[in-house]
Order: sequence, then structure tokens, then C-alpha cells
Amino acid sequence: MTARDALAGALLVNAIPHAIMGIAGKRCMTPLRGPDSGPAANLAWSAANLAGGAVLLATGWRGLDQRTADSRLGWVVVGSFAMTAFGVGYELSRRLRRETA
Repeated sequence: MTARDALAGALLVNAIPHAIMGIAGKRCMTPLRGPDSGPAANLAWSAANLAGGAVLLATGWRGLDQRTADSRLGWVVVGSFAMTAFGVGYELSRRLRRETA
């Protein structure tokens, strides 16, 4: 269950910036349309991440003891932090590349 829960956390966190960029009408890289993805692609990617994360989280919670539920939640948090760290690193590297160019 740990890898699935960590992936769910990563997908849910990744949905947020793509939704914001899509709503704001900005361009941001997605696997759907490449580095110059428009708002519609960002909203679609956000929806895909949200749906994937929800599906992964929705299964297998009934009948869990508290210790197992806490462990699953911990792995969701690990995935969330990992995706957040990746996003911060990605944005910092983009800014550094722009400043040196």
C-alpha cells in the first residue's frame, strides 16, 4: 500500500499548480502538450491528476485499524512532500537557467 499511497499524494499535489495555471490562463509544461501547454491542457492534466489521486486513495480504507490508516496517511504525506520538493526544484532550476541565459 505504501507506494500507491505516496503516488496518490504526489498526484493530488501536482493537480494544484496545473489548475492554477489553467484558471489563470497561463502556459505551463504538461505531458499532454509539451513545454508550452496552454490553459486547457493544464486543466485537463490537473483533472487527470486529481482523478488518479482520488482513485488511488478511495480504495481499501474500510475496515482498517487505526495504525494501518495512520501509516497510509503518512505515505500520502511523503508523496505530497516529494512532489512539492520536485516542483520547487524544477521552478528554481528554470529561474536559474533564465538568469544565466
